[in-house]
Amino acid sequence: MSVPASSVDRPPLPGDFDALPGLLRYAVVVRPPDVAFHEGRFGCSRLLDIDHASLGEWATVTTVVEIANFVAVVAADPELARQAARRLRLHWTPPPLWDDHLGVGSERSDGRGAVVDRRRTDGMVRRYGWPNRLRWGERAGWVIADVSPARASLWVDTATPEALRGDLAALLSLAPAAIDFSSERSDQEETSLGRLACDDAAADAALVSRQVGAPVAIWLDADYQRDVDALGLAETWEVAASGGHTLDALALGYGAARPAPAMALLLTGVTEPAGAPAGRPARSPYRRANPVREGDESGRASDRVRVFAEESFLDEWSRQQASDPLDLRLRHLDDRRGQALIEAVRQRAAWHPKPTPDPVEGGVGLLTGRGFAYCHLPDAKGEWESGTRSAWIADVSVDPVTGSVQLTRMVVGQDAGEPVDRAALAAALRRQLLPESTLLLRHADGIDEWGELADASPPTLPAIDALTLDAGGHALPARVPDALAPNGTADSPVTMPLRLSAQTLAPGTAAIANALFDATGQRFREPPFTAARIRAGLRESTGGDARGARAASSVGRRRWRWVGAAAASLISLGGAAAVGLPWKAAIDPVPRPAANLYSQATIERGRLVAEAGDCAVCHTASEGGATNVGGRAFETPFGTVYSTNITPDELTGIGRWPYAAFARAMRHGISRDGSHLYPAFPYTAFAKLSDTDLQSLYAYLMAQPAVASPAVDNQMRFPFNIRGLMAGWNLLYHDAKPFTPDPTRSALWNRGAYLAEGAGHCSACHSPRNALGAEKRGDDHFAGALVDGWEAPALSQLSKAPVPWSEAALYDYLRTGRAAHHGVAAGPMAPVVAGLGELPESDVRAIAHYVASFMPSAVDAAQASEIADHRLALSTATPPGFDAGERLYNGACASCHEGGDMPVYSRAETSLALNTNLHSARPDNVIQAILDGVVAPGSSAGSAGEMPGFRTDFSDSQLTALVSYLRARFAPDQPAWEHLSTTIGELRGASSP
Repeated sequence: MSVPASSVDRPPLPGDFDALPGLLRYAVVVRPPDVAFHEGRFGCSRLLDIDHASLGEWATVTTVVEIANFVAVVAADPELARQAARRLRLHWTPPPLWDDHLGVGSERSDGRGAVVDRRRTDGMVRRYGWPNRLRWGERAGWVIADVSPARASLWVDTATPEALRGDLAALLSLAPAAIDFSSERSDQEETSLGRLACDDAAADAALVSRQVGAPVAIWLDADYQRDVDALGLAETWEVAASGGHTLDALALGYGAARPAPAMALLLTGVTEPAGAPAGRPARSPYRRANPVREGDESGRASDRVRVFAEESFLDEWSRQQASDPLDLRLRHLDDRRGQALIEAVRQRAAWHPKPTPDPVEGGVGLLTGRGFAYCHLPDAKGEWESGTRSAWIADVSVDPVTGSVQLTRMVVGQDAGEPVDRAALAAALRRQLLPESTLLLRHADGIDEWGELADASPPTLPAIDALTLDAGGHALPARVPDALAPNGTADSPVTMPLRLSAQTLAPGTAAIANALFDATGQRFREPPFTAARIRAGLRESTGGDARGARAASSVGRRRWRWVGAAAASLISLGGAAAVGLPWKAAIDPVPRPAANLYSQATIERGRLVAEAGDCAVCHTASEGGATNVGGRAFETPFGTVYSTNITPDELTGIGRWPYAAFARAMRHGISRDGSHLYPAFPYTAFAKLSDTDLQSLYAYLMAQPAVASPAVDNQMRFPFNIRGLMAGWNLLYHDAKPFTPDPTRSALWNRGAYLAEGAGHCSACHSPRNALGAEKRGDDHFAGALVDGWEAPALSQLSKAPVPWSEAALYDYLRTGRAAHHGVAAGPMAPVVAGLGELPESDVRAIAHYVASFMPSAVDAAQASEIADHRLALSTATPPGFDAGERLYNGACASCHEGGDMPVYSRAETSLALNTNLHSARPDNVIQAILDGVVAPGSSAGSAGEMPGFRTDFSDSQLTALVSYLRARFAPDQPAWEHLSTTIGELRGASSP
């Protein structure tokens, strides 16, 4: 029996769990294909049955946990659990049908968060939302649960431990006090702006642990973003105002139902927990605001959502009335201490609605904005007068091209009656606010993000200013850190370090949203404020009051932006002309970078880029040879090109290459010494990589062992041996610009395109080339080509696959090297799949999604099975006239490729009738596989299910007879291959060891 095992060292387990050999189990959860939580109502595809036989030989070493619509596969090895979960066949009902009713009276959304209310026509009504999950987690890692009948112990970096404890108590039928948490977090207090999907992973692990009676580990990574997307909004608040400039009335109304518990509770149908303790009745600090009725559920929502909704609305109202946001609040605020705090923050920030952009730091084309927010919350006893007042001003800059947001400055004031230790406050903001701000401003769909590494680099910290007022409205002195005090003494008041709760941080989100509104003219009414949403908002054609309020201040900026764009165009033209020159200046060498110059996160990111690009495959001369030292030969129509040494050896490798030289080679195909590179090195694809990925790849390569290996001279025919001619080739065929996302496509498609067309350089093998060796485009993109004696089949409408490829089948093939109804990856594709096995699963899914968009229309599982059955039926008849080939097949092939009761060590999983190679117009792949065998990715030669080579067993004439028979029997609707004996002779000679 052959079962997969982890081919690389798994990430270390946290805590003391590594001390449990043989006891710990690993689980992979399989979610229903369709899940949604819509305004308090949950629905999902229903599980009909599980085909346990689909696990085959793995059924004896795995456990399937099934509870209602919750399914998980458990094994003693994480890789076995992962692959078994993919192999397991589940049958689900169709998804439920959802209407688009908002569940709030007779309202309908306009698609951007505004609400049209037929009950009010004399004012403005807006609706704001807060997500059930802000994101999947803080970082990738193990979530572990150890559940017994009496207790539950979990390792999870939850940001909301009490909410998770309530979920687990209901799920496991335990008292909350019997549930313990451990994590890398220094505290387990409720200080987060919202829940993370790590809570869902924790509930998954706990449920599985209870079922199998052992500790269970689940890998938390960006795959849990699916739960984030499915669970929708937790709370929505409607805010309405009537009147003119004086704001005659302000009303808050609660719009959505209960927040979503952990996904495991929803899937299993367990009675849900009571949830968080009921909140206090809503109360607004502003005059003429109508509080909700006592006992109304709208008074029980979280402070952060109420404050976010009210403060965002007041900002919109002030823009509609062309009023200063601070003045509007001061006119409607009777609280003297609140007024004093707002005035103090106004002075400290030198408030005016829009900060003056710095021409050096801001850069041409950046949008800058400033936002304000205020809140007044009761104290722990519910007392209003003694409660906390907070006022925040946030400055942001927005890149209109990428949608990225930088929080540049924050001024935070509060009326707490105590002096503020400014250093302690800054530390608290860095620890609690900035990680949350990173969640709010994160790039959820960044085309160059690598799963769990997306947030590896800490965000740039904004400038932080803070002040505290006493009861009389006077600013208290801030404590000067000892190291900065005169003569080394601390001469300012000694205060306790300040801690910030989620309630204290409540205005922060609204301040950021208001700053984004000021910068972009687009109102984002629910977090997180992702780059994709920013870009989409900027693309919209907007009008109305918000744009009118910004028109006067943006005329000058637009003019300069046009000038900047013109200048950029001229620079681009100049750069293109420079690339076309037949000679280039050398870039001076530098000493090899120090080994500790780059962070481990950067190096790891670079390793993933290298795996996606198969660097080692091309830059390693032979199997078992030194990695990346070069010397591998590539036969081209123009001569032979040899790969070079890309280890950091200073004499023969790239050890003395500065990053500028490396980036020039990757983007423009020009070596450090100024010579042109040949496009056998696919710089035409690598140019699409982002700067961050290029920098990470450079860091990874420089961190590898240096190996001396001089370059092998290329053997190019005249005139192709004149490298300067590549300048003209580049002008004709090379675009050095980085990848630009297609705004009409989904984030998943763009991520797949970035990987497939950039680092993965899929088209370099799967697209035909013209007479000058350039890839053909248009309809010829992904139309198939020959590589190293193997055919890279068409990935387009020209695909010859007997069963059309589906996105799911492509994913299985790219992730595991196998796909039902298609067969096993072999030849040059085998190391590609091995490299993809190192990538986050979400990235492989993205590539499959992108490639599937070029393939013929996919068929569903039932149709695929029907087509496969038809192909199998056609192959049962023996074709006449192929007796010699049939005898060879029966003697050497049938025992593995034919079903039967006789047990064999190796059994082919897919019938030859479904093999794409046998339906191709070329016999090359079939011949290569028979000559040298097939070793699937992640396996070793001789493993069960692999195919041996017959190079020394069959003569050319025997091989011709066998291949002819295979074509006639298993692809009877295809014409016979011609010139087989010639092709066999060429391939035997070219691939002989």
